[in-house]
Amino acid sequence: MPAGEPIIAIVGNTTAAPAPGNAVSAAESLGAALAKAGFRILVYSSGSTFLETPVVKGYVASQAARGKSIQIRYPFDGKAAPAFPEQTTHSHLFDPRPDHIQNWETSFYLSLNEVDGVVLAGGGDSTLIAGMVALGHRLAVVALPGFGGKAVDVWKALTPGRDLVAVEERSEMAAPWSNGQAERCAQMLTAQLARRAEAERARRMADLRREAFITRHAVIAGILFMLAIICVAGTLGIEKPPLWLALAALFVAPMLAGMSGSTIRLVFDWQQGKVMMSTQSATTTAMLGLIAGGAAALLFTLAQTAALKNLSEEAAQRLIPFGVAVGFVAGLTLDAVFRKLIASDVVELSAVAVKKRP
Repeated sequence: MPAGEPIIAIVGNTTAAPAPGNAVSAAESLGAALAKAGFRILVYSSGSTFLETPVVKGYVASQAARGKSIQIRYPFDGKAAPAFPEQTTHSHLFDPRPDHIQNWETSFYLSLNEVDGVVLAGGGDSTLIAGMVALGHRLAVVALPGFGGKAVDVWKALTPGRDLVAVEERSEMAAPWSNGQAERCAQMLTAQLARRAEAERARRMADLRREAFITRHAVIAGILFMLAIICVAGTLGIEKPPLWLALAALFVAPMLAGMSGSTIRLVFDWQQGKVMMSTQSATTTAMLGLIAGGAAALLFTLAQTAALKNLSEEAAQRLIPFGVAVGFVAGLTLDAVFRKLIASDVVELSAVAVKKRP
């Protein structure tokens, strides 16, 4: 049987059921249904009281099992491997897997990382823990509370919406065992695995959309920065540009650089998972970057104008590269820029004395 076909761990016992004889026959029919549905099974013990023994019996008797479809996991501790009666006549169906871990509990729980689902009936504490591990790993779970044991607690913990199980499936698991119930359990496993595959596909598609979204905005940030550089190069390439052209480049280039800085900062935050992705946030951030770059360029230009007393064409031309750097940094750190602007006292009022009435 191809290794890619789903494998289901069989966990529990038949002694916890109110009528153990009925539990044995139900387990046999369940094994046959799993074989006919194309599932592989993972078993751990061939003891007469464990759920695996009748499940394996029904699985083999179905005549639908394929080679190596019954995997036996056991710790390699020098003790004899589990031996099912069916191995003497159908050895080609079995796939013994001795584990280098000698502690059976460790071997048992770690094996749950390699399965696609679990079937639980009866059982004790190990069954309860296996069920919780399966739920935590979002595995397909069929817990049969009608056969008693700790599988009842696992069934109670099943939560439609959070886990893969549907509301009607959870109800059917608790229904009295009847003809066709085994086939329905196999169908539940198939449906849950389909839901998990669909959720995984949706997650992969979301990741692809996220990467495309981030890449697109990173490209936009690069284009904006290149446009700012082109403004610098184009203006510096003119020997004596008109004053209006130099002043236009002195403000437009920093604004483009500010948009570039804020966009690339947002891309970085998206990659780090610090903010949620949305077209609105990207547009808003770009506009904030434009304003931050423009405001920083304006303050920079005013400071230089106050120092130079007169802003000539040549002086404006020389300031353009510095304005781009200031604008890019302003966009990259726009949160700090806006906090600084908000905290600034634009109008100095300390010199205005308020006369108090005597």
